[in-house]
Amino acid sequence: MIIALSGHRGFIGSNIKKTFSDHTFILVNRDELYGDYRSLAEKIAGADVVINSAGFSVSSRWTKKNKKHIYDSRIKVTNNLVKAINSLTKKPDLFINNSGIALYEYDKKHTESDYSCNDDFLAEVVKEWEKSANAVDKNVKLIIIRLGLVLGKDGGAMPRLLRLFRMGLGGVLASGKQVYSFIHIDDVTRALEYLMIYNNKGVYNFTAPFPVTNREFTKALGKILNRPSIFRVPRFVLKLIMGEGAVLVTKGQSVYPQNLLDAGFVFTFGTIDKAIENLVSKR
Repeated sequence: MIIALSGHRGFIGSNIKKTFSDHTFILVNRDELYGDYRSLAEKIAGADVVINSAGFSVSSRWTKKNKKHIYDSRIKVTNNLVKAINSLTKKPDLFINNSGIALYEYDKKHTESDYSCNDDFLAEVVKEWEKSANAVDKNVKLIIIRLGLVLGKDGGAMPRLLRLFRMGLGGVLASGKQVYSFIHIDDVTRALEYLMIYNNKGVYNFTAPFPVTNREFTKALGKILNRPSIFRVPRFVLKLIMGEGAVLVTKGQSVYPQNLLDAGFVFTFGTIDKAIENLVSKR
């Protein structure tokens, strides 16, 4: 299979490359994603699958400049990719576009078909992002993956959290009641492979079936590392550090992967204990 991949230097993209190492990749670079769509079409021509995992980190402070980067790296890039795909005579069989659970309203339970929408900055970005992806030619199968909190050894929030806990500085954030709908990076790439093999399409929540509160997450991490987790970081401190982006850690959504489970996918790391045990092991 020939896979055109954007965001190949990022946390998700680099793990996709490792998992699909038996396949041929067309690696799409940043300047090509923002350039003329006709040149982009030439680059991805011949691909069986296009995977768009590009996106500026939402963990950055949400300044006006960074908000523009967050928006453009998702909507502008997706629009350009879709225009490139639609212009091809021989189109790819499948287009996979990243999205996020930020779409969902805080402090409520959600599946792909039963949910209420949030109305903050990131939710609006996700709505526009998915709208852009849905403009792809109807003859191209579309998979939209709504990613939760992705945990891995080589990226995301986990390496920073591990450093803090190993120094004995781990603790609960804000109230600790906010829900973290997490997923292990290996389950992300395995689920992608599963959906591709079984010719699926549609919207999929990429979250483990057993979300946890921040307090439960903190307790599990401290227990497995055998480190204290007695500290508590108040909401106002997180707001001072992260600004508007503090909602990423002070609020949360309880998201269930109904469509993945209905498709027959089995999680390797369905619980937080299994995920953390794997991530802190030396193997």
